[in-house]
Amino acid sequence: MAFSLRLLRVFLAVARHRSFTRAAGELGLTQPAVSRAVRELESQTRATLLDRTPAGVRLTEAGSALLTHARVIFAETRAAEEDLDALAGLAQGTLRIGASPTIATYVVPPMLHAYHTRYPGVELRLVTAPSRVVARLLFEREVDIALVETPVDDDRLSARVWAEDTLVIVAAPTHTLAGRSDLTPAAIAQELFVIREPGSGTHRLVLRALRSHGVVPHRRLEVDSTEAITQIVAAGLGTAIVSRCAAADPLALGRLVILDVPGLAIRRPFTRLALAGVEISAAATAFESMIVAPLRATSGARTKARGARNAGRVLGRRS
Repeated sequence: MAFSLRLLRVFLAVARHRSFTRAAGELGLTQPAVSRAVRELESQTRATLLDRTPAGVRLTEAGSALLTHARVIFAETRAAEEDLDALAGLAQGTLRIGASPTIATYVVPPMLHAYHTRYPGVELRLVTAPSRVVARLLFEREVDIALVETPVDDDRLSARVWAEDTLVIVAAPTHTLAGRSDLTPAAIAQELFVIREPGSGTHRLVLRALRSHGVVPHRRLEVDSTEAITQIVAAGLGTAIVSRCAAADPLALGRLVILDVPGLAIRRPFTRLALAGVEISAAATAFESMIVAPLRATSGARTKARGARNAGRVLGRRS
């Protein structure tokens, strides 16, 4: 049985989005064109691949079987393209990076700059998503590099820690807790606490750390963006625990200060996920060599910019 890779690509997009409309948007096609392509593929395969329901699109048994093979087919196609790119000395090709929000926003940008400077012919794509979604994209071969801040437990994955993140308690300089030397976790819990939304890895990590001290914030403002959290707190509303990377610029500008709470140190690993036993492309290998150095350089520059007045307030130093 022979069928078109073009039609298979359309089917893969519909299966991924569970929607003809969203698949059309991704592919730059009209919705009727996507529907026609799927019908043509069903004719070629002599099987019903998708059930159209009022709630959306659902894969049939045949559709699920074809989806598994389609992912392998396109993964092999991309691997062939990447091998040819490697022979061309990385003069062209594509590198797809998946990263969880803190890493994508505050850590990856200087890496992208360094990579693009060295390999300007390689097209770069960055997907920002929660750690579990980044892991799924890696399984589906939708990304080549997967960088996460929340551990993902799966036997099919290998995980390598490439950096350590420190979380700090921050407030506006005008906040009533700013500058106090007698702070405790209980004092933090009494204030309005700005925190990431439930389901976020940072949300779980922060609450677990506070509960280990027997406290839970009484009043919370849940926000789905770390950048928004730092802006809210810098405006004078509440306190928060955020990545030191995320707080670096507001700290350097004096819009935030670190609250020193003895005994409350929160660290987490930044992890690079890989598919066990699967070789990565030359483009991905080149990017991996740049992972650690830019983080150290950026961290050092930001520490210097904050100045000596904040040096003694840093929470959770490396031992």
